[in-house]
Amino acid sequence: MCGISGIATFKESGVPETLINKLNGALRHRGPDDEGYFRSTDRKAILGHRRLSIIDLESGHQPIFNEDGRIAVIFNGEIYNYLELKSELETKGHTFSTLSDTEVIVHLYEEMGPDCVKRLRGMFAIAIWDGRKDELFLARDRVGKKPLYYAAMNGILYFASEIQALYEIPDVSKEVDYSAIDQYLTYSYIPSPYSIYKGIRKLSQAHCLTFNEKGLTVSRYWKPDYHRKIELDYEEAKRELVRILSEAVRLRLVSDVPLGAFLSGGVDSSAIVALMSRLSDRPVRTFSIGFPDKEYDELAYANEVASRYHTDHQEFIVEPNRLEDLSAIVRHYGEPYGDSSAVPTWHLSRLTRQHVTVALNGDGGDELFGGYPWYRVIHEFNRVSCPISRWLASVLWQKGKSYLPRRFKRALELLSYTERQRFQALRSFVSASDRESLYHEQFRRRLSAEADGYLAALYDESIPYDYDRSFCTDFLSYLPDDLLVKVDRASMAHGLECRSPFLDCELVDFACSLPPIWKIQRGKTKKILKEAVEDWFPKGFVDRPKMGFTVPIGKWFRGELKSFIWDKLVSGSLPQMALLETDAIKTLLTEHFEGVRNHEAKIWNIFMLSLWFEEYKIQA
Repeated sequence: MCGISGIATFKESGVPETLINKLNGALRHRGPDDEGYFRSTDRKAILGHRRLSIIDLESGHQPIFNEDGRIAVIFNGEIYNYLELKSELETKGHTFSTLSDTEVIVHLYEEMGPDCVKRLRGMFAIAIWDGRKDELFLARDRVGKKPLYYAAMNGILYFASEIQALYEIPDVSKEVDYSAIDQYLTYSYIPSPYSIYKGIRKLSQAHCLTFNEKGLTVSRYWKPDYHRKIELDYEEAKRELVRILSEAVRLRLVSDVPLGAFLSGGVDSSAIVALMSRLSDRPVRTFSIGFPDKEYDELAYANEVASRYHTDHQEFIVEPNRLEDLSAIVRHYGEPYGDSSAVPTWHLSRLTRQHVTVALNGDGGDELFGGYPWYRVIHEFNRVSCPISRWLASVLWQKGKSYLPRRFKRALELLSYTERQRFQALRSFVSASDRESLYHEQFRRRLSAEADGYLAALYDESIPYDYDRSFCTDFLSYLPDDLLVKVDRASMAHGLECRSPFLDCELVDFACSLPPIWKIQRGKTKKILKEAVEDWFPKGFVDRPKMGFTVPIGKWFRGELKSFIWDKLVSGSLPQMALLETDAIKTLLTEHFEGVRNHEAKIWNIFMLSLWFEEYKIQA
């Protein structure tokens, strides 16, 4: 696990070599163990690498080259099928000088060119300089585990693992993208390929970038396939699920440094720990986070799993005063990020890194197997929706706005929408009416397009079943741009590598091929997964309601943080910058403090946006 950066140009003046030290230095936390550089002899490219040593500690220094030294690769991630690929490449005449998984990439690229990424089973952000073709090739893994940002300015391409590294480049424009702020306030994150700055872009999951004398090209090489369904019966599918998940866990136990697991107490992480215990000849090291408020705390369930599988278990309690680390969190995330579970993830990563260098987790289980409650809500509304019911609901909603109970108005509003609009509404924190009341008029004028169009465009109605459409949309948006960002930045800030067996490419393909009715049925979420692993745990363990990795910020805002949050948002930077209306912020806070409505997500998003402006000293 590492940080990568680089510069490429086809201008006669060549690359500005001194800047690579700034790029690479900004990524030191991602790779504290080693650094390396490559400079092409014609000064068209320079690559930088920071290394967190996990596999092949002695000879895995990067960059790594092909046999004639004309192709150089730097790599952030892990390739879990590298031994299989290495054997195949050796039969084709390739020679290896290291034991590293990185070297497989450069030889596979020799054989297949850019299509090599289709053979890689793992998580990765890759940069390859091909001196034979004078071409830079960048790629991200299928699900978007490993990040990659880039900026093309004045004929020069800069790239880095984290956006704040690109802040070190004087020529990179720091003009704020106000439409990105709208997207952030709507979703709690800025979706790919956008960033907080107009001049910087994210390379999206499962995408490649090619840069040569002809220019810059970005293309997608993979997308989840929900059309092809398996022909196994239900019991066979359960056994196949356990087989693939077990193999995914086994592959992720390969490490030359200490290894453990995040254990939330939920089904996904508990299943990973159970399989690790079965595959390991020593106690698994497990790590958990809890809260003093038992309504949000799953430590009892985590301890139950730890006891059952005799793990070496550590835990940590997050209290409101732990928000003292927010400045560091904002700095490491680099751009506005509003998922409040970043706070416990930050502390969990710090705790875990004190004991191990690699941690497995349960990320991806909810998106692949239907674990979120909004999937059922969307499906039930879609089931009764038709043109007549939508028209009638729209009329009743408009006429009853002034006196109907809020829940009933919300139900009528959702029923009046199309399927795509309904998904958008349930996955957003800011609506069109919110923009009218909350956004300053000057801010609204700066928006090039409303954020709603982003998610609607992903909601592909050509997928046959509405559950699959919801699963797929979250897999292409919420998972890579929120959840995986959260874990990557928090873990890498502490030099910790996180591995996600549920996001193994073979398990992803298998999950997409399952009929939706096997995932959600009669109100039971993640049905096939829970039934496949239920014998591994005490009776009733897998059937309890989902809690999620949530933080009691709503209660904190009404209690210990009440005066602090009022002062920060009412007298802080955002009203002064003509972004948000002060009176609207006061109304949000007052309604939340008095328990009229729960605005915790909106308040937190605004709070974190204000901290970002302060941390990076941005002027509107």
